[in-house]
Amino acid sequence: MRWSKSGKVQISEADLAVLSSGAFRDKDWARPEAWFEATGFPPVSSAMLFTLLTNRKETNPKLLWAQYRRLLEVSNDLPRYYRQHSREIGGKTRLISQPMYPLAGYQYWILKNILERAETTDCAFAYKKGLSLADHARVHRGKRILIKLDLAHFFDSISYGMVYAVFSEQMHYPKEGATLLANLCCLDGRLPQGACTSPCLSNLCMSGIDREIQDYCREKGLRYTRYSDDMTFSGERADVRALVKQVERILRKRGFSLNYRKIHVEGKGKRHKVTGIVCNDKINTPTDYRRKLRQEMYFLQKFGPAEHLKRLDDPRYRNDAGEADVEKYLSALQGRVAYVLQVDPENGEFSRYRDLLREIRKARPAPYTILQ
Repeated sequence: MRWSKSGKVQISEADLAVLSSGAFRDKDWARPEAWFEATGFPPVSSAMLFTLLTNRKETNPKLLWAQYRRLLEVSNDLPRYYRQHSREIGGKTRLISQPMYPLAGYQYWILKNILERAETTDCAFAYKKGLSLADHARVHRGKRILIKLDLAHFFDSISYGMVYAVFSEQMHYPKEGATLLANLCCLDGRLPQGACTSPCLSNLCMSGIDREIQDYCREKGLRYTRYSDDMTFSGERADVRALVKQVERILRKRGFSLNYRKIHVEGKGKRHKVTGIVCNDKINTPTDYRRKLRQEMYFLQKFGPAEHLKRLDDPRYRNDAGEADVEKYLSALQGRVAYVLQVDPENGEFSRYRDLLREIRKARPAPYTILQ
C-alpha cells in the first residue's frame, strides 16, 4: 500500500486482488475454511484477514481498504478509544476503561467468534453462560471446613504477555495474528476492566493456575472453585497453612499474589457462605437478606409504592431531578426477589412476592405518553 502527497490511499492492483478475492499472501493460510474446521477458531493470521473476517458482507475493495486502515489506526493508538471513569465495586473504587467505537465492535467480534469458543477449566464459574451463583455454591455444600482466598489486583495482574500466550499457545495463532488480537484486548499492557473481552480472557489466562491448584486439591481431598478473583476450597479436613503456602507459590510464579487481608476460614458450626450464598446443608440466600426483603414487601403493601419509597428515602432510587423513581425501585426489588427464587425455586413465599410485584408494575401507568 502507499499514500499520495495529498494523503489519499493509492491501492495497487495486487492489493485490490487480495482484498476482493481473499487470496491471502501467507501460503499457510490460503484456505481459512480448512483452518477453522481443524481448530474451531477463525483464521486471524494478519490484520488484513481480520478486516475481511469482520466485514464479510463488504464487497467494495476501497471500502475494505478504509476498514483495514482504521483497524491499524485503532491498534496503534488504543488509549484514544477508551473512556475512563471510576466506579465503586465491592466497597472499592475501581477504574473502569470503557471501549468506544470502533474498538468496542472489534472486541465484541473477538468475544463471540474466538473467546467464547475456547474451553476453560471446570473449576472456573464466573462469566460462563448457564452457570449461576447457586451452581458455584453447590460444589461446597455440606463440607466441614470452608476456606476462602482472594487474588490481589486481579485484572491489573493479567499482563499483555499472558493475553498473547492465550492466542498464540492455547489457540495456536501465528505471531502477527496473536499480536493483533492481544493488542485489541489490552490497554497499557494490562487487561482493562470494562472491555467485554476481559472477563473471558481472565478465565483463559488462569487456566494453567486452576489446573495446578486443582491437582493439588485432589491429592489433599479438597474441592476447589474460582469465581473471578475469589478462590474457594472445602473439605472434611485441611491444613490451611500448607494450602495457603502452596497456592501462593503457584500464583507467584505466574505473576499473581494473594490478598492476605481476605483469608477466611469457616469451620463446623459456622455459617458457610460462598459468593453470597449459604451452603451449609441447604443452598439458600442469607437469612438477613430474606428478612429485609420481607420487611420491604410488608411496607410496600401497607403504604403503597410511592409512599413507601418516600419513607425509605434511598438515594439509589432517585431520578436525575432528585425525585423518587418508583419504577426504578420496583424493578430493583423484583430483581432481588428473583435472585432468592433463582437459588431456591420452590420458595412459595417469595413466589407470591414475585407475582405481587408483577401485578403492581402492570397496574402502574406508563412512565411516558406517546403523542399522537
